[in-house]
Amino acid sequence: MLRKIILNLIILLTLVFIASCSKTTVTPPLEFQKQLLAGTGSFQNTQHVWQLDSTKINGVNSVLTTVQKNYKKTFTFDGGYSDTDNNTGKWEIATLNKLKQTFFYQLTNKQDSTVYDIVSINSAQMSLSIKLTNGQTAIYSFKITN
Repeated sequence: MLRKIILNLIILLTLVFIASCSKTTVTPPLEFQKQLLAGTGSFQNTQHVWQLDSTKINGVNSVLTTVQKNYKKTFTFDGGYSDTDNNTGKWEIATLNKLKQTFFYQLTNKQDSTVYDIVSINSAQMSLSIKLTNGQTAIYSFKITN
């Protein structure tokens, strides 16, 4: 009888141990999108640098200049932003697929913000869409450089 109780206790403890080790934490979609944009904040994953790869205006490819081809945006996991035009600021994704960038322009000492629709984002590429003041839609495609 005692042997049966001990055997059942060992089986129960083994099952509890196995169940506790097999837990998987699922990252919510909003947090995952933030991590794709700017990193997780863990060792050597504190920022992502995105280089402009192509631009489309109303679905038509635009030819990029050399300066545009070298344009980069840097997003840090803690919400910081900078680009190769020497602008700084902050970013936030409060709603899935909506990237808000607040810019602090160095030359004019002014602040402005822009909201982009995130068309797609993964660990290598990102496409952002915005409605221009002339009513046209621009899609900016970036590739990750780090």
